[in-house]
Amino acid sequence: MPSRPPKFGQNKSGMSKPCNWSKRESRQARGYGRDHDRMRAIVLIEEPLCRECQKHGRVCATVVADHIKPKAEGGDDERENYQGLCDPCHKAKTAQEAARARKR
Repeated sequence: MPSRPPKFGQNKSGMSKPCNWSKRESRQARGYGRDHDRMRAIVLIEEPLCRECQKHGRVCATVVADHIKPKAEGGDDERENYQGLCDPCHKAKTAQEAARARKR
């Protein structure tokens, strides 16, 4: 039995693992600056209920202003390309988008 518990998040040399987030561009560099924050506020006001849940007869509050066509796939920042989604629906949609991106 070891005398002390193992330190998680460290490699065998005892150094912390590098964070993958350091390679990611800032939200402003990815196009999510002040204009996106304004559009998010508009979407949350105009669509208080999740658009995807409403299609299935469920009632759930909107918490995310989502791009219908992702920016990575050529989507724009116009209001028509935004929809209000709840967190579970947004995570499911993001997972589908990530799967498509991995196939490219």
